Amino acid sequence: MKKTIGTIFDELSVTNIKIFYLIEKVQKNEHTKEEAKKIQDLNRYRAELVNEINKYFNERIEIKV
Repeated sequence: MKKTIGTIFDELSVTNIKIFYLIEKVQKNEHTKEEAKKIQDLNRYRAELVNEINKYFNERIEIKV
């Protein structure tokens, strides 16, 4: 099933919040190695979502994943 643009925007918003939360933990030096890895995974997923949005609006894909 193909995701709707609304679903993609929703997933992007949730992903950004998760990244923000984990970055706060890193800045306070209260993170685990797994959480630091999770930031990398979430950033990759965020790039994929942005690319999907760009495809939807026929924009140039500029984010490498």
